[in-house]
Amino acid sequence: MTMRSTLARSGIIAASWIAIAASVANAHGGIAGPDELGPPVIISTVLGIACYWTVVLWPSRQGRNVHRIDRARRAAK
Repeated sequence: MTMRSTLARSGIIAASWIAIAASVANAHGGIAGPDELGPPVIISTVLGIACYWTVVLWPSRQGRNVHRIDRARRAAK
């Protein structure tokens, strides 16, 4: 399975869970209506996805640990 299809499938599953949870809670009077609930849910979802991708795509440090492992490997030979 490719990364794109995995990501799409995960997005569809997450959106389904959000929609199901919101509709069940709304049906039982647990939360406000779609006019009041829609914008905060959409904004928080967009912010969550943006923060997730910021963390995932943030450049990793190729620093000290890589060289330390290489030195240990060379010393063991």
